[in-house]
Amino acid sequence: MSVCSKAPARTSSGFTLVELLVVIAIIGVLVGLLLPAVQSAREAARRMQCSNNLKQMMLATLNYESAFKALPSGPVDGDPYAITTAFAPAPTGKNYATGTTCCRAATRAGWSAQYRILPFMEEGNTYELGTDALPFWPVATNASGENVVAQKLVASFYCPSRRGPEGYGSAKYGRTDYASNGGFYHGRPDSTVNFIPEAPLGAPALGTRTAANGGQKRGKSGPISWPGANQSRKLADLIDGTSMTIVFAEKALNNLEHGLDGGDNERWNNAGWDECVVRWHFPPKSDRQTIAPNRDLVPVPPTNWPRYFGAAHAGGLNAGFADGSVRFFSFNVDATTWMRLCVNDDGQIIDQGTL
Repeated sequence: MSVCSKAPARTSSGFTLVELLVVIAIIGVLVGLLLPAVQSAREAARRMQCSNNLKQMMLATLNYESAFKALPSGPVDGDPYAITTAFAPAPTGKNYATGTTCCRAATRAGWSAQYRILPFMEEGNTYELGTDALPFWPVATNASGENVVAQKLVASFYCPSRRGPEGYGSAKYGRTDYASNGGFYHGRPDSTVNFIPEAPLGAPALGTRTAANGGQKRGKSGPISWPGANQSRKLADLIDGTSMTIVFAEKALNNLEHGLDGGDNERWNNAGWDECVVRWHFPPKSDRQTIAPNRDLVPVPPTNWPRYFGAAHAGGLNAGFADGSVRFFSFNVDATTWMRLCVNDDGQIIDQGTL
């Protein structure tokens, strides 16, 4: 008689529900710990790319200065030789006389400093899309090829922390995230806020398109100046030192106002002497701190023109200096120090401890 042995019971090698929940919880904790680090690393890379963009712009500016013995002038509105289509003088377009002409140049001779440095940024093909033309006023359609040039999206003019190269409106005109430094502004930091900082950070309000707000007032000059007084700026004019003079920096732009804001609503190449391509000495702000009208209201509140530099980065912004260097500054930078970095001829010594 055979004896049947009982087979040993099988033991399960799988996870119990409790063990599975514990593993999932641990993975969730690890992801929660790693995600901020990954995001921080990505932002650090974007900030470095932004710094590289400004570095290219500053090297191009210095090469421009070497070639033309002057820094690129800022943009202008109208034209000193403005004419009608009947070839008669057009006084309303002669901004050199009034300082009130708006809102873009009649020809490429008055386009932005950003446009002028293109050949020194390996963007000569984009530069050559612009042409010389008669200074008709009002501005002729696509004067000097302004529309064609505006549709060229120059990647180096966009901060990757804010946006990629993008065109706006039905014509898809490009913008720039880097503004030139016009020096000291006499008036409001925000056009819609009735506030002017006390001296020495403010002064009685003057028009944007005036010599005083165009970097032309002694002791309050900017390196990229309004050419309405037929002046040009040389490196030798930066008496405060090239290492202490900002030439280009990131501009503040509200997160909801891309392509719409008073400082982002014009072509990058031909905005005139405007906040789209020029900013001034006021303390920089984060994009989240800038003012935006509530476009859901009827009527829509007035558009705000922010006149200060700023950025989409956490904590600060990049600024390019006349010696070719690029430095990162906190949004909490001392207001007087920042003003002195924007003004190139006040003769004031900057306390290194405030940088």
